[in-house]
Amino acid sequence: MAENKKSFVLYTDLIHTVQHLTDEQTGKLFKHILSYVNDENPISDDVITNLSFEPVKQALKRDLKKYESYINKQKANGKKGGRPKKEETQKTQPFISKPKKADSVSVSVSVSDNVNVINNNIDAWIKNISNSPSYLEGIYMRLKLRKGTISSLLKDFKAHLKMYESDSTNVSEFKRHFSNWLNNENSKGRLAKYQKETKGQL
Repeated sequence: MAENKKSFVLYTDLIHTVQHLTDEQTGKLFKHILSYVNDENPISDDVITNLSFEPVKQALKRDLKKYESYINKQKANGKKGGRPKKEETQKTQPFISKPKKADSVSVSVSVSDNVNVINNNIDAWIKNISNSPSYLEGIYMRLKLRKGTISSLLKDFKAHLKMYESDSTNVSEFKRHFSNWLNNENSKGRLAKYQKETKGQL
């Protein structure tokens, strides 16, 4: 951990790992994680702990690099005197010359190309999820969904992504984003129509 850093992020998709472990194995894994983030350099002879911890360790390393990069950037900005003053805009500065006409053709092509790339990525990631039985089984069990409803949820999620800028850069981040979205939808009661009926349910 970085100096003076008192917290870390544990991603919700870890559930897909621990749901295959016993309570004892999960406890060992969690203790190992806490020992690692407290710079105790834990060493385990337990194969299950080591295998389960490795993806968590890599995610923690990536997050630490992002954190250190952010801190260094803030320090550099502080040495420069903080955020630079904004330049005068058209609202505060009168026109001196006629503004140039925007090149609408190049802008539209650029935006269109970018949208196509994003859509292609999303379609590929949805296909990846659809072809991951163990991942889907985890979602069905956790949210008590009826079998076969995941395709409709993925369509809803894709529509959601069109409304908001997606920050997913790979399939793992996409799955994490999807899992968080499902949790949010479930907390608002929007998954009820996809879930199994329980005894006494109207």
